[in-house]
Amino acid sequence: MQSTMLRSPAFSGVRPAVCSRRGAVTVRAVQDVKGVVVSTKMNKTVVVEAERLATDAVYLKRKKVTKRYSAHDESGSLNVGDFVRLNGSRPLSKTKRFVVAEVLRKAD
Repeated sequence: MQSTMLRSPAFSGVRPAVCSRRGAVTVRAVQDVKGVVVSTKMNKTVVVEAERLATDAVYLKRKKVTKRYSAHDESGSLNVGDFVRLNGSRPLSKTKRFVVAEVLRKAD
């Protein structure tokens, strides 16, 4: 069943990882976030705000939910308003778990 689940298009960003206990296979999602840079005031760090649609539990309406991610920017060339893609990485600090992979659209 797991092999068919991993081949479906809904799980295209998922890769299996071997669990240390009993050789079981667990599924870990590949972290890939797209969002807008909202702050560049820290050294080699940018704050990216990502929007997604979530369903309200009571009213069953879709609403926008935003989340802010601290991401590592080695070059320091990003500006507020840039649309970027983030890749997950090992923990770089207390709050940084992402690295800027590419700039999708520069700010006007």
